[in-house]
Amino acid sequence: MHPSSLIDCAAVPAACPPDAGGGEDLFEAAVLFTDMRGSSDLVTRTTPREYFRLLNTSLSAQAECVRGFEGDVIKYTGDGLMAVFRGMGRSSLALRCALALARTCEREPGLPFGIGVADGPVLAGFVGPETPGERHYDVVGATVHLAARLCAMAGAGEVMTTTSTHDTAQLPAAALRPMGPVAVPGFPEAIECVAFERGAATASL
Repeated sequence: MHPSSLIDCAAVPAACPPDAGGGEDLFEAAVLFTDMRGSSDLVTRTTPREYFRLLNTSLSAQAECVRGFEGDVIKYTGDGLMAVFRGMGRSSLALRCALALARTCEREPGLPFGIGVADGPVLAGFVGPETPGERHYDVVGATVHLAARLCAMAGAGEVMTTTSTHDTAQLPAAALRPMGPVAVPGFPEAIECVAFERGAATASL
């Protein structure tokens, strides 16, 4: 994808039925979030046009990586994105994608971002008024919130996920840091989590 095309790209992923106009879809998915670190510092050190170009280039590359691991980009979240992975092997695909994304932080240290991944039930559908062009496809649920919270807690170039998601994915444990029970904002009970630290071995891919 050319960097200048990102803002114009369609928001409805391939996972959405082409004739979907109303009903919701409940399914199991691995949800991935990315979020840039230090974006306020970057935006104050660059012109609006330069910041836009850097952000567009980064998000375009992230979206290409997601699609390369059979994921669907659901939306762009300012300076990050949200993606879902469906079907058999979704946890493995999502974490392999996350590690591939984390590697870009090593190649491009000026645009660092954290990554969070969680697996579980989600609900997908169109939100917004019935006015043509104002309805948008979205995915919601506790799994989505958990992935977003883990992303917010991850350091630059770090992947945070639940222990259960990692165990299901069965990836090598290179550079894996067990975190034990983690108090995740908004969740009543602590959740067992792990983190792939920056520099995680490429063997995991």
